[in-house]
Amino acid sequence: MRRFLPGLVLLLAACSNEAPPPPPPPVNAVQPEEIDYLAIKEGKLYGAGCNFVAEGGGIAALALAQEKEAIIKLKGKIVRIPADTASQILPETSRTRYAGPEHILILAPIPGTPPTENGVIQSLAASLTILDPQGRTQFFAKGQVQCKPM
Repeated sequence: MRRFLPGLVLLLAACSNEAPPPPPPPVNAVQPEEIDYLAIKEGKLYGAGCNFVAEGGGIAALALAQEKEAIIKLKGKIVRIPADTASQILPETSRTRYAGPEHILILAPIPGTPPTENGVIQSLAASLTILDPQGRTQFFAKGQVQCKPM
């Protein structure tokens, strides 16, 4: 009888009414696409702000951070995420946090890395994080934020 008791306890525990929590989504579950000049022109995405370029990702931006919104491209479509006006201001009136109903975008300067200037363009090392509404990481990359007036 004692041999069956541990098995019975495990069986009863397995029959509880609580469902296990869903597994967290994998990092890079969302893959922002490059925002090239054609997308900027067609979408009239002009304006002062900062562009995030991922390390090793070429020269095209994965995110445009402007005063009122951040812009990313997912599955061929432009996605606009409103600025969190309580967040820190980066150069050219862009923000560190943007929050919409489907995505939260965070541009975080990397501490200890001073900005560089090349004419009117300021560059700083930063990371880009895209979260879902529950705060789970959907995408993360390190790279450069290039800020300029337009």
